[in-house]
Amino acid sequence: MVRFSRKQQLWAVSFLVPLTVFGIWYYTRRPEPVALASYVPEAALAYLEINDWPDVLKQLTATKAWQELAPAYGVADKLPLLGKIGWLAQFTGGETALLARAQFALVVTGLEVRGEEVKPRLALLAETHSRAGSLRPVIEARLPEFARQALGQAVKETSEYNGVTITTYRAPQSERALLSAQIEGEWMLANHLDALRACIDARTGRIPTMANNFYLQNARASVERSGGLFGFVTGEGVARLLRFGAYLLASGALRDTSISAALQDVFADFAVRSTNGIAYGASFENGMVVDRYTTLFKPDLVDSLKPLLKTNQGESLGLKLVPASAKDVTVVNLAQPNQTLAGIETVISARVGVGQSFLLHQFLLGVREILFGLKPDEAANAAMGDEIVSFTFSPESGDRVWLIAARDRALLLQAAARYLVSSGGQIQRETVNGVELLTVSDARRGAATFLGDYLALGGREQLLRLVQAQREGKQLPASPNFTAASQPKLRGAVLGFGTVKDETSAMMTTLARSWAGLPDTEAGIAALTQLPLAASVMTLTDQGLYVESHSPFGNFPFLVSLGAGLTGGSAAEAGNGR
Repeated sequence: MVRFSRKQQLWAVSFLVPLTVFGIWYYTRRPEPVALASYVPEAALAYLEINDWPDVLKQLTATKAWQELAPAYGVADKLPLLGKIGWLAQFTGGETALLARAQFALVVTGLEVRGEEVKPRLALLAETHSRAGSLRPVIEARLPEFARQALGQAVKETSEYNGVTITTYRAPQSERALLSAQIEGEWMLANHLDALRACIDARTGRIPTMANNFYLQNARASVERSGGLFGFVTGEGVARLLRFGAYLLASGALRDTSISAALQDVFADFAVRSTNGIAYGASFENGMVVDRYTTLFKPDLVDSLKPLLKTNQGESLGLKLVPASAKDVTVVNLAQPNQTLAGIETVISARVGVGQSFLLHQFLLGVREILFGLKPDEAANAAMGDEIVSFTFSPESGDRVWLIAARDRALLLQAAARYLVSSGGQIQRETVNGVELLTVSDARRGAATFLGDYLALGGREQLLRLVQAQREGKQLPASPNFTAASQPKLRGAVLGFGTVKDETSAMMTTLARSWAGLPDTEAGIAALTQLPLAASVMTLTDQGLYVESHSPFGNFPFLVSLGAGLTGGSAAEAGNGR
């Protein structure tokens, strides 16, 4: 039996007693989290919640990308310090403690669409877990500063809604406004009166809240992990987004016609009948940010799609042909992809009206040619294999290259030839570095060639770059950015790989200019070139479409740009200055 000396016993007691006291103090000072969904109006289109922002900052600054980029931008000690201050401040007092304990929710109550401009009606909710008397002086001190940052010179107004005082700052000769309200320990900020009133009604129990949404509660577990973010888009929100997305997809010639409006109705009607919402969660895993999305389909739609979306489990051979300089790479990994899209069209058409079904068919004919590079005829269907890879060398839409697996090389080459001459002209053949290219006098139709068992379609210059990359052995899977990427283990119908250099540059430059003056441009660019690619996978589950994305920073660059816009800055402008 081990015996401890009196000195050792005293040392143990002197160590354990303070530790026990600290544990009791920590537990009693730690605020009890609230379910933020109970603060969000049930009729809202979407919301995003952050329950522990000091921990989010701690994990964000522990990512591999931050560790490599922050020193180059002169902000290595900024966010980690904020996270540490936030954690320690939870147990002290003052304004910092009040904000450190706060849970935040960003609520979208509506969308105003004017042409291509979208103005969301937003509300930011902060549950500070403090007494009303402690929060009030913080609001009185900070609200005028926020108003000046967001609006410049603004006029202050006060009003009342259902017993709650509303303070409004309005920009002169503009619709822009910042509205504020306080209910007990909660601070609400909004950019529109309707958004603020809806949140006040939800907080005071006058209207149902998002906590009543069955689909939100059911989907949370599929995307949420500890220490991250959670968001939800309602079925109505999905319909509004699809309606706007259809508007953007329609050609400029159709946007002001009834056809464009009807096409928007197709997607909105389909969403209402088939989608119950989208759940989103973000977490930090292995030095990366992992974003998860679940589009919640109605059970009958899932049952209809399952026989169509047959995913191949083998490795992608087409991906091995993609050059290392490629951007925005998509791998469609389906058995008979062209026929699969036709089957999806049938499933959607069964859930919309007859007239809308016709418009959808005409729209998808063009989409299938854009997606697969060939017109959807029987010869092409029979000739195509089970994998299609597309990529670009630049953001330009005409820069895209398609790699289509061949089931029948001769038949697929005939289909490609018909596609090239469909607008007129004669097929021309040329040999470059031992590879035969098919071109046509109409350069808009592009060119075609075979690389192994894959037909390559794209512009002549793009195909020449592709052939040269093959000769030099510079393929994407061997590039450092690809090998450093964290790829989802799940196999899916669609795989995606892309650079996040531009949005990351904009985020880091914005932070640098806010905290450290002008960044070291040369060092920043050098660090950006080492960023791993973002990798994503999409598959069908019993709940609906599931997307998992692994990337250096996830959606945080977007959140920073949103914050910069709300406070009068511009992440986009900052990025352009690099």
